[in-house]
Amino acid sequence: MTIPKVSVIKQGLLEVLQDGRPRLLRETVPELANRFQLSPEDLAVRHASGALKFENLVRWARQHLKDDGAISIPDRGMVQITDVGRRLVNAGGDFIELPQPSLAFSSEGQQGIPPVPPEEALDAAVESLATELRADVLERVKQVTPQQFERLVVDLLLAMGYGFDESSGHVTRYTGDGGIDGLVHEDKLGLSSIYVQAKRYTEQNVGRPEVQQFLGALTGAGAVKGVFITSAGFSRDAREFAMRLQNQKVVLIDGPQLARLMVEHGVGVATVKTIAIQHVDSDYFDAGWNQA
Repeated sequence: MTIPKVSVIKQGLLEVLQDGRPRLLRETVPELANRFQLSPEDLAVRHASGALKFENLVRWARQHLKDDGAISIPDRGMVQITDVGRRLVNAGGDFIELPQPSLAFSSEGQQGIPPVPPEEALDAAVESLATELRADVLERVKQVTPQQFERLVVDLLLAMGYGFDESSGHVTRYTGDGGIDGLVHEDKLGLSSIYVQAKRYTEQNVGRPEVQQFLGALTGAGAVKGVFITSAGFSRDAREFAMRLQNQKVVLIDGPQLARLMVEHGVGVATVKTIAIQHVDSDYFDAGWNQA
């Protein structure tokens, strides 16, 4: 199930606390996760800052409910429902006459809904920057020469961890390469190698005939693994042909995937700023203080 929004978690947290008992906030997290039918994979999702997304949203819901008077903090790390919170639960999540309209649990975007948590906004900003960066990278890739493109894809494979060291990948001669543009040796003896075909196209998609030609070059070289990389795309026939191969494996990487991998592995991009995001260490405050 998708991780719910803060407004939904607020309502769930109040329902968990409606028996009136003070609870440690961290103890409510698994109960809320079960209520929302979240999987272990859902609970492992992290913000760009590294914080666990669901746990952060629970803390954010706690803060809003506290500010609005729906819960109190009777002790460090504890939460407890108030009369205001009970009124909201009894109203079925609909806004009634409460001191501040931010308690409403109506649809997102209506008046009274609190702004998204800062880390949610940060995630959106990071994704927006990444999308723009990938587009810029792909545009620059399409402007390089075919020879430069061949060097680029070999550099990418090395950056991804293929090959035994930086010298294990090389570009073949531009003429008479027999349909093989690059080669990455996965061990020092060359017992296992990845063969590369690189096509720097701006608009034209790579079709099945070109993939078949690459397969023929692999067969001629006695190879079983190949990577076909283009700055454009592949036709449907080309993809289906590659998927049906039995004795050889040919991986097809199109322009958008190429740009994503380049950004992910730091090829053709540079870091201009690093921001450290910190949050409250709940374990520190929940543990209590040593008595003198």
